[in-house]
Amino acid sequence: MTNIFKKLLVVGLMLGTISYASSNDYVYSSDSLVGIEGGYASFDTKDSNAIKENEKFGVAGLKIGAQTHNVRMFLSFRNAFVEDYDYAYMYGGEIQYKFNFSSIANFYIGANIGRISFRFEDPSNSNTVRDFTTKYVGGDVGFNFHVANNVDLELGARLISIPDPEHTLNGVTYTFDDITMGYMSIIFKYQTN
Repeated sequence: MTNIFKKLLVVGLMLGTISYASSNDYVYSSDSLVGIEGGYASFDTKDSNAIKENEKFGVAGLKIGAQTHNVRMFLSFRNAFVEDYDYAYMYGGEIQYKFNFSSIANFYIGANIGRISFRFEDPSNSNTVRDFTTKYVGGDVGFNFHVANNVDLELGARLISIPDPEHTLNGVTYTFDDITMGYMSIIFKYQTN
């Protein structure tokens, strides 16, 4: 009975929201977004023998999304060019809140979530190939500059945390620390209404 009540409540709230939105006099414009991102990142790894390695690498990515006056959302894919890794990539979603303090720029703060995948060889363990895929959560901050009506340039910093950072294979455990990243994006905006 409780489940039926919850479902009816959700449907009622959705219908009420749609009814309110259709009668609302306020109209917000929105833009579709396509961004190309490049950056530089680093993270530390440590194996069972306490051998620590710092990986520094370039990152390139693509993100698509939409924005209103204060909020924007992206789906993103990033390829990391980590030395000695066969591949390292991240894909996920981001939501950002923009503080519009000027007509030429705004400040944003956001949160992101997704999946991250690595493949690398372990030279200390007979060059065993290691695959590691897990989720990530993180946040980012930065400035978004309005270069033209349909083009923005964004400069930001991102911190990505791996909630389950340990990966064990054949008795060797690797621990991955947080990934820190500085990045720049060119974002193309397309009016949708």
